[in-house]
Amino acid sequence: MIKAASVGLGWWSDELAKSIQGKSKKIKIVSCYSRNKKKRINFSKKFKTEYHNSYKDLIKDKNIDAIILTTPHSLHANHAIQALQNGKHVFVEKPMATKSVDAQKILYTAKKYNKKLAVGHNRRFSSVFNYIKKLNNQNKIGKILHLDANFSAPGALNYKKNFWRANRKESPGGAIAGLGIHMIDLMCAFGGKIKSIQSLVRKYAVKVNMDDTTSAIFEFDNRCTGNLTTIFACPYISTFNVYGTNMNIFSQVDSNKIIIVNKNGKINNLNLINQNTLFLELQEFADSCVNKKKYRIDNKEAIHNVEIMEAIVKSSNTKKIIYLES
Repeated sequence: MIKAASVGLGWWSDELAKSIQGKSKKIKIVSCYSRNKKKRINFSKKFKTEYHNSYKDLIKDKNIDAIILTTPHSLHANHAIQALQNGKHVFVEKPMATKSVDAQKILYTAKKYNKKLAVGHNRRFSSVFNYIKKLNNQNKIGKILHLDANFSAPGALNYKKNFWRANRKESPGGAIAGLGIHMIDLMCAFGGKIKSIQSLVRKYAVKVNMDDTTSAIFEFDNRCTGNLTTIFACPYISTFNVYGTNMNIFSQVDSNKIIIVNKNGKINNLNLINQNTLFLELQEFADSCVNKKKYRIDNKEAIHNVEIMEAIVKSSNTKKIIYLES
């Protein structure tokens, strides 16, 4: 049983804790830390854990095997590196960092101290992803020509000025770090690395200092194109579509629904089983910590996702196509 501590106590730390606490035989949360003492106490009562009064004390506690990081995006690198240096495995919520150079430093540190590092791209554990991956592995899609994704939600319309996400440092490119990077990860799983990016990032509706509407066009190493839409000021949607020579696939990732249009015109409507993706990713992280199973998101893929986020912002700012090294 991996004994973990939750660090950065907010909505998402609770979601992760609810998914495993008292349910998993492989990992449990035994302590927690937040700069806010009230949050520490509330979390410990809610999930029946201890709590630490400083991050330094927590990462030096030999009773803790791993850290689950859900701190603000820009703090991921500093917190992860400190934990790894103190002999802790690290599960860090996406994005791995806000800068790819920082993401590289995290991975370097994990390798140096021989500790496991995993990034929480939980849609890779979804029924929709697994089903489309199986079709692709069986060569049923044919040649993938184009990937289209949209992950949007209204959250930023209600952001207050002092909320940690409500600025360009924590939310570069609008909704990318919070939402769009999930779809970037899925797209690259089928298209390979992205080699060119052209984008528009705009602020149209929110009141805080961040963008809300992002659109990007990609070209992938696997010789296909793609486009991403991610908006932080419209009703919720999470679609992932694949266009191939044998079939088109239209999916609603979080609703577990797929429509397949075959080249003969036949249409199949599928309702898939809902998977607890948070439980599954933390289970797999725990397995990786004891060397039983490889975590399915390679850390170099997670770093590439951050590189893409940076390039989307750069392309919009410079009004140029950005080319990434393969």
